[in-house]
Amino acid sequence: MMLLLTDATGECRHECRHGRPEARSTVANRNLSSITRKHDPGRTGAFACLARTALILLCLTAAVSAQTYDLLLQGGRVVDAKNNIDARAPIGPDDLTISSLPASAVPPNAILHISQLTGMWAVVQIYKGQAISANLVAANPDDLTAATSAYLPIPAGYVAATLPTGEQQGVGGYIHQGDYINVIAVTNTALFSPRNPRSVARTVFSSVHVIRVGPQSLVQGQGQAQGVSSSITVVMTQCDWNYMEWLLINATLKYTLLAYHDYNTTPPQPDASCPSTSASVIVGPGLVDARWHFLEG
Repeated sequence: MMLLLTDATGECRHECRHGRPEARSTVANRNLSSITRKHDPGRTGAFACLARTALILLCLTAAVSAQTYDLLLQGGRVVDAKNNIDARAPIGPDDLTISSLPASAVPPNAILHISQLTGMWAVVQIYKGQAISANLVAANPDDLTAATSAYLPIPAGYVAATLPTGEQQGVGGYIHQGDYINVIAVTNTALFSPRNPRSVARTVFSSVHVIRVGPQSLVQGQGQAQGVSSSITVVMTQCDWNYMEWLLINATLKYTLLAYHDYNTTPPQPDASCPSTSASVIVGPGLVDARWHFLEG
């Protein structure tokens, strides 16, 4: 009688047995079952793999559960105000610190890293110890609403002042917020000396930064968007503005618009003849001609 059996490697082999048919059949079935159970490496490996997978999943579940418990128990680390920060004020790293709060006390959209507040401005008053969230800050002072309008972007030591403009005077209305202009003064030398009076023109200020065009608008962060306006707001030192006031009264001013490739975004160094912002300067013809030499024209 020929029987089909399985050896230890899972290969099929034939074996001849003799005896009664019933006995031979019973013995063959018993042997086949025993050999398969003891020597099937595929089945044994599958069971081992499933057991290892179940153990790994159990360990991961325990770890995640422990971490979740710690978060619920300890809360999270958030950025809060190290001191009072005024509304509309820029936020610096010295104004901030990191603290831990219970999970129930962490505000929605909380700031988690101090670096997230680089270049930010306070929309409202932020008090010492208060957790800072995204709704309390703005990335640009021009993004603040008129109700909480931002301080104008005036560099330290400078002031903002308004110059008159128009179509002919102001480059046909093409001067926009953020542009840089040169200021040309046309005047008569008779203001400085009665000898040989004549009209002369000279560039008196270069790379003057325009921070607003037109009067304040209800539209966030801007005055008049574009087109011909009656005024432009610029930044300069107080001393320079005193000279500018004299020129506004005694000369005719016109503006030229710089190409954006030529913008000098670094504030110019204060003129040696001009003291600090708070100093009082009396400007007259003598100082004006000493600075710009109109009589040489």
